[in-house]
Amino acid sequence: MRISHLSLLNFRNYKDLELALPLGTTVVQGANGHGKSNLLEAIYMMSIAKSTKVSTDRELINNLSVTQLEQEKLSYAKISCITEQLQGSENLEIHYRCQSSENLHGFTAQKFIRINGTPRRSSELVGIVNAVLFSVSDLDLIYGSPSIRRRYLDILLSQIDREYLKSIQQYQKANTQRNHLLKLIREGVASIEELKYWDELIAKNAVVITQKRKTAIETLEESSLPFHRSMASKAETLTIHYLSPGDFSKDINIDNFIYKLDVSRKKDIAQGSTHIGPHRDDLIFKINEMEASKYASRGQSRTAILALKMAESEFLYHHRQTKPVLLLDDVMSELDVERREQISEHIKYHDQVIVTTADHSNIPSLFMSDSHRLEITNGSINVI
Repeated sequence: MRISHLSLLNFRNYKDLELALPLGTTVVQGANGHGKSNLLEAIYMMSIAKSTKVSTDRELINNLSVTQLEQEKLSYAKISCITEQLQGSENLEIHYRCQSSENLHGFTAQKFIRINGTPRRSSELVGIVNAVLFSVSDLDLIYGSPSIRRRYLDILLSQIDREYLKSIQQYQKANTQRNHLLKLIREGVASIEELKYWDELIAKNAVVITQKRKTAIETLEESSLPFHRSMASKAETLTIHYLSPGDFSKDINIDNFIYKLDVSRKKDIAQGSTHIGPHRDDLIFKINEMEASKYASRGQSRTAILALKMAESEFLYHHRQTKPVLLLDDVMSELDVERREQISEHIKYHDQVIVTTADHSNIPSLFMSDSHRLEITNGSINVI
């Protein structure tokens, strides 16, 4: 698949952008802070229907649009793209209706999704655009909190599996309700018997989530090995371990999960929260059986994550039967010359690749010679 056209209106530092995107590799160069990462963020949002960088959609709105909002009480922002696939083209749109609000720090941004002009739910947009994003912040998968690693799995699996997306949404809602009920039981205003419904709903969805996560990690680990061997500077083996409180990573079924909830009930009530389940899962990356977050160098960790991302690309291709669009956000600047050449060799077989850089000398010359080149300055893009 490919994205043939991208439109941005009042998004980040883009006031109004219309950009044609060709097949092959496009190198976008420009100084830091001029909008390179924002461009890739917008494209990746078309794949997962949200930004991974903000806590509220209001942060995505262009500052000039906010000024207009203050004057006119109403404004709009939009990200849209045209995709070309074997079955034809599709017009996808994320539209924000921004309205003044004295109660919510100035304004609200309400999101709407349209697919070929028809209003849809966000979940229906997820996965239509097949994309993989590489960024410097990917090192957080090793050094960051467990929630970052869980979110990585949720985003990946939601793109290819509607059952997983539905299960994670239902699980999160049920877990919130169960935690609220636990607090009420602790305060003596609700009965333990009321947990039965939520325990069963949580267990049903937890089984689906855990099984699919475990299978995905096994596949990603296996696929990442050849990439890792080709890029590692010495004989190293990358392993990825899936950890699930209650030891559910080995054997899980609904009855077993409900039993573990019963065992944990006293502790859950005392603390007002659920202590077992997919919301407590984690991944551990190891290099030669040494935990990467504690013992690996930055270079080793970076190589491990690059291998994981290449495995992610294969994973999506296997499930979707179409090569994903690769988005590389200033990744080359973090690599030595040898690894730049190796990653360039791996990605050249993809139909569409978009690479950003602050310094074009970081891009291998042979890779650069076959690329389309764009220059970005303060949210304006020109062909070089």
